[in-house]
Amino acid sequence: MDIITNNKQNKYKNLTTLLILHIQGDGEEIFEYNLPYPNKYIRKNEEEYIIEYHLKGVFRTKNSSEFLNDILLRFNISMQVKDVKTKVINQVENELELKKFSSSSNLKSLSNVIFTTRVNKYNDSTFWGIKLFVEHYIKKYGVGLIPFDTIFNYAYTHYVDHVKDFSTLKAKCRSIWNYYNERGWKTQLQYTKKDQGEVMATRLEHVQNLAQQKTTRTKILIKGAIEELKKQNKKITIANIVKITKLHRNTISKYKDYIQSFK
Repeated sequence: MDIITNNKQNKYKNLTTLLILHIQGDGEEIFEYNLPYPNKYIRKNEEEYIIEYHLKGVFRTKNSSEFLNDILLRFNISMQVKDVKTKVINQVENELELKKFSSSSNLKSLSNVIFTTRVNKYNDSTFWGIKLFVEHYIKKYGVGLIPFDTIFNYAYTHYVDHVKDFSTLKAKCRSIWNYYNERGWKTQLQYTKKDQGEVMATRLEHVQNLAQQKTTRTKILIKGAIEELKKQNKKITIANIVKITKLHRNTISKYKDYIQSFK
């Protein structure tokens, strides 16, 4: 290892990246997409919340910054993200490897969103990030035209460090602007408005699925705790299971019959 490389590694050795996501939703998205539990959760109101993650290391190289950008793009595709912020802080405990979001979460990837475009050379995460911004902007504001400066200002704010030069970023934006202008600013993503009955049925099904997932997770924790108690030759009691699982006593009490089946 040369001196320059060693100095660079030491410079970022004790630093952590703080990822802050402002999301519109009820909080169940964390479980729905099987996300790592956040280091911090802040409920702003009934429809919005903020989560924070401590990401291991900093993202200064081209490959690492593209990886981070790809994960943030997956958040934007999967959830209603209102704002994203990242900043470097001093190293803290409970750091999370960024690859955790791609290996174990259910966040959607670009392969789940099908676009057709003539500009294959711009088939990269920066291009798709700008393109998705345009899609969501059209949907949100119902506009028949987006000024070029609106697109470019967004791209410059979010992706200026991910392209080789200023003109490359401008060319991507111009290509996207021309594409939608030629098609009357119609979105490619298909949005189907459901009637009230369909919405309520979908919500009920979602709640039922989440409840089932919660039950399954709880049973897995209880089973693991019982196996540990058996190894230690300890009594299988609610109090002992609570100590191991860290779940509330009232929650464990609901599974008395399940616990009894192991005795």
